[in-house]
Amino acid sequence: MGILPTDKFPLLIVLNPHSGKKEGREVLQTIVQPALSQAGKPFKVIESTAQGHAQSYFSENIKPIIIDLAQSLGTVDDADGVPTQPKSATLQIMVLGGDGTVHEIVNGILQGVEGSAFVSDEFRPNVEFSIIPTGTGNAISTSLGVTGAQDALERFLTGKPVPLRLMSVSTRASVESHWKPHVYTVVVNSYGLHCATVYDSEEFRHLGNERFRQAAMKNIENLKQYEGKLDLVGPVQAYDRTQRSLATLTTQGDKDNGDTTSLPGPFTYLLITKQASLEPGFTPTPFASTSDEWMDILAVQNAGQSELLQMFGATATGQHVDQEKIEYFKAKAIELEIPESLTKGRLCVDGEFLTINGGPQGRVRFEVTTDANTQFFSVFV
Repeated sequence: MGILPTDKFPLLIVLNPHSGKKEGREVLQTIVQPALSQAGKPFKVIESTAQGHAQSYFSENIKPIIIDLAQSLGTVDDADGVPTQPKSATLQIMVLGGDGTVHEIVNGILQGVEGSAFVSDEFRPNVEFSIIPTGTGNAISTSLGVTGAQDALERFLTGKPVPLRLMSVSTRASVESHWKPHVYTVVVNSYGLHCATVYDSEEFRHLGNERFRQAAMKNIENLKQYEGKLDLVGPVQAYDRTQRSLATLTTQGDKDNGDTTSLPGPFTYLLITKQASLEPGFTPTPFASTSDEWMDILAVQNAGQSELLQMFGATATGQHVDQEKIEYFKAKAIELEIPESLTKGRLCVDGEFLTINGGPQGRVRFEVTTDANTQFFSVFV
């Protein structure tokens, strides 16, 4: 069976005109539209009007979008010529915005198809992202080496997609309950100073990328330590400063049998991410890959102001991983627990915030998604 080619279904362009320096509309009109028209690529523009709009749009509309896409694909059985339904279809989405817009689209799509037959062994969509970096941090684009809007557009027109691995952030109703994904993230989950920095950066949003530096300095001046315990459930790799390379720490892990790598805290700074860079000039996890099955963990426990400033000063080149207070790991499953005495804690999940309870019942689990019914996203390189 073969799928007959069709140019009828449009590329979906999601424009966030408020992202970053608010250049998205200009980039769309001066760079993207002329190139797509010249390439004969039809497109439809969806404008995000407020935070959460892209997520709600795809949650409500992804089913009819998939139906229209499948119907636009003419298929034929090579044996007897009887038309059949395709087993897969590729939906291309171009984002003129930042990582937060990608986060919204991913979660909106997964919410929209949850519990339905729209994603199964019988039919599975493929969602290919082209990210035109007009956001604030542009972590995914920066990590993939994209230098700007023109570069990103050329990669879409001539390149190939690679997997965009998702991280599930799961909670549970009780210690005896099963884990249930609360949200999926594509860039970073954090606790401690990084989370506080993103939270406080809203008051400096008018400064663009500079807002993160301003918020970070504010939090370093009023430095806090954040109680918590991190369990890395194997397999686990750890950075060896003497060898300056990653080495296997455990080949497997079972939390119930105590077979874990644990960091007791308190944490000054904690990142769990899939991206090497979070913005140009800031590469906290230099060994991270957008497309592999590992999460990279940068942990700083009980550090002081001078040690943090030294770390930030070396993140542009990735040399901070050789500093004494820096602990760097790769893992596929991670659990974070804060003490019951704290009652509540705050996590940053792709720029949004998740409140967690203290004690074992409030544990949060992070995993790289391997389920084919969830992991059907890719990004052009």
